[in-house]
Amino acid sequence: MSTQRRGFTLIELLVVIAIIAILIGLLLPAVQKIREAANRMKCSNNLKQLALALHNYESTFQAFPPSGKAYGWCTSASGGTGDAVIQNMSGWVLVLGNLEQTALDSKLDKTGWFSNMTTGGCCGLTGNQNGSLAANSNAAWLATEIPMFICPSDPGTRDISVGVYSPGTTAGTSVNYDFVVQQVYTSCNYWKGQTNSGRYMFGEGSNCKTSNVIDGLSNTFMIGETTVQVSNGHAPSWGYRGWVMTGVNPGAGINVFTAGPKGTLTSWGQAGSLHTGGCNMAMADGSVRFVKETVASSVLGQVSFIGDGSVTTLD
Repeated sequence: MSTQRRGFTLIELLVVIAIIAILIGLLLPAVQKIREAANRMKCSNNLKQLALALHNYESTFQAFPPSGKAYGWCTSASGGTGDAVIQNMSGWVLVLGNLEQTALDSKLDKTGWFSNMTTGGCCGLTGNQNGSLAANSNAAWLATEIPMFICPSDPGTRDISVGVYSPGTTAGTSVNYDFVVQQVYTSCNYWKGQTNSGRYMFGEGSNCKTSNVIDGLSNTFMIGETTVQVSNGHAPSWGYRGWVMTGVNPGAGINVFTAGPKGTLTSWGQAGSLHTGGCNMAMADGSVRFVKETVASSVLGQVSFIGDGSVTTLD
């Protein structure tokens, strides 16, 4: 007697392959959903840590840090008075010690910062704004990536040029979180010229205190999420401020994307994320909320003001 081994027929193999493909198709969305949930949780935790760092800073200095110091590209003709010494410093530099970045903080010279950015006001700048940045001791550290500023859901390119109109050789690192500010970039020290009812928590040269947030700490935006890809202007950096790199304004809407690459906001200073349906926002009390992109811009603006007397709901 002889036995013959019978292999799989072509049809049987195709059926098995089809079943495996179906199982993968069913499993992949679930895996992606779990991964995004983990990314969103990580993003929320980053904002929580940044908010706590700001409160620790306020406890030490009796005021929150400004979103930026001494812009050299604003003009006093249309608003407040410009500073005598140009710095173009991001407010995040001042809280590095509260973000477990003491080693990096100790290497930075905060006296001049990037003072060689020319004056003259927006759109009337003269000369190469990069100037001698390569020789500035701070420039070498601009490209340092600080994990707490990175949302894992955003795969965009993070290196950005220091140059505003002319590409530069010194690159900074764009970040996913920034101070909530009004999109005012031509008026020097705009925040200082406003009353409490017309202010967001942060601005150039701001010195907001918790006592100034009379609309309620749990009802006021403090830090906003954004993307590193922006079609018009520049994404923010933790290290410096350049033209239109002032912060995040929720009042301009959430997740207003272009038709181009996924995750590209239509303009600078907008709130947004690669999370489906909205973005994370840290409130002034340190809590973090996921704010839906369907919330009206007028409501988002009201929650951004620290003392306009409005009581709104984000739900």
